[in-house]
Amino acid sequence: MDSNRRAKPTPQDVASAARLKAAWHARARDLGLTQEKLADELGITQGAVSQYLNGRIPMNYRTLMAFSQALGIADTDIRSDLPEQRLGASATPEAEWEDVTGYSQAAGLGNGAEADEYAETHKLKFKATSLRRRGIFGRPLAVYYGRGDSMEPTIKDGDAILFDTSDTRVVDGVLYLVQFHGNGNPEYFVKRATVLDGIVFFASDNPTGDHNWKKPRRMDSARSPITVIGRVHWIGGWAD
Repeated sequence: MDSNRRAKPTPQDVASAARLKAAWHARARDLGLTQEKLADELGITQGAVSQYLNGRIPMNYRTLMAFSQALGIADTDIRSDLPEQRLGASATPEAEWEDVTGYSQAAGLGNGAEADEYAETHKLKFKATSLRRRGIFGRPLAVYYGRGDSMEPTIKDGDAILFDTSDTRVVDGVLYLVQFHGNGNPEYFVKRATVLDGIVFFASDNPTGDHNWKKPRRMDSARSPITVIGRVHWIGGWAD
């Protein structure tokens, strides 16, 4: 008998591989993640990554954590039966939360806010599991507050806006914090991206509001170019 043959996957291995593969198909493309990139991180071949995804090789703890962190999900979304996971079950409640910096000034929804107005004032706590599921745990996050009516009903005046400054790749239909370079000082806005024939525009959800964004604006405008600061992931405010 060949002692080097891998152990046959257990039913738990097969089930966890199915969950992993489903998460990969749901998230990898949007995250820009490929089998080759993960293979480089793990120091294995792309073929081995494929075998993990298809359940031909059982995941150990190191591999499980590499997949879950790359996909921005909790390791327990894939499996929770490994010995290392049971040993780590006694983590303190504080480790379940992530601090995100909040700023005193608003990100303009309509008339903008000058970039040099921002000042750090406080920390907000978000559930680490929620950030992992969104794929933004451990990333440079910040919270600004909306000002104006141009993004109603999506964002109301005073709503908190969580965004990721490491994600500046424009996706059609997604909200972004952007910097508008007009005639005066640069200003921050929250706007929705639209991609038409390879050209990126930013627009308000409420073009009839009292503001200066009645029409979409091109990102590559020669006179007033727009820079993406980060992708919006969460909006929170008081219910009426």
